[in-house]
Amino acid sequence: MSRRLLALVALIGAFTVIACQGAPAAPALSDPKEILTQSILSLNNVKTIQIKGDLTGTVQVPNSGPLDLKGTSLSLDADIAGKKAHINVSVPSFMGTSAEAVILDNVAYFKMTGPLAGMLGADVTGKFKKSDLPAASGDPGQLVSDPTKAIAELKAQLDKLPAPTKAADEKCGDQDCYHTVLKLTDKDLAALSSAAPDASMTGTFTVDVWSRKNDLRPAKLAFGIDAGTQGSGTMTFTITYDQAVTIAAPPADQIAP
Repeated sequence: MSRRLLALVALIGAFTVIACQGAPAAPALSDPKEILTQSILSLNNVKTIQIKGDLTGTVQVPNSGPLDLKGTSLSLDADIAGKKAHINVSVPSFMGTSAEAVILDNVAYFKMTGPLAGMLGADVTGKFKKSDLPAASGDPGQLVSDPTKAIAELKAQLDKLPAPTKAADEKCGDQDCYHTVLKLTDKDLAALSSAAPDASMTGTFTVDVWSRKNDLRPAKLAFGIDAGTQGSGTMTFTITYDQAVTIAAPPADQIAP
């Protein structure tokens, strides 16, 4: 009996050690294209997504000179299953302009504040304008209405671009992350569209992606542009997943007739 008891204790001890060690770590990746591909595919099961972005840089405004974009911010909350999204954009240096949009399936509510509101078709009273959206086309990048299609298209676009490179691994908050880099030209971007190239879009572009090692989901993105005398800037986004989000239509008294 004592031998059996000792064997049982040893077995329990072995299971305890394994449990404390947790699940086996995912195999390390070294191919930057594989990392980016797996990062795109990792979005398939996302339930909610929250993105916060900040822009720095300058842009040349015709007849006005350089405009400092510091302080420009963007936030996006999206409920993928519920087909809902809430977007806020603020550009304080551009005459205090800000915009907000709420998307509920195929209905959108949009408002803009600042001197440009009336010129761009927004309600000048600062209330939301309601509009119907075509089926399956009313959300940013189709991520809300048809995530599977959006992810497949994103992967197809990646295959058209120059090969990415891998930078040194980094920490993203408390997460270990892979860091991959795409360096693009205006000609590379033109190859993504069947439409005629936009002659005004010239320069070099850099896309940095930090992917969490535990699940390959992107934790941070940075989009940089150097357009020479036209300006330069970098938009940096931090991303969280599957947190509780509440997205609802604006109150009735905040919607323009």
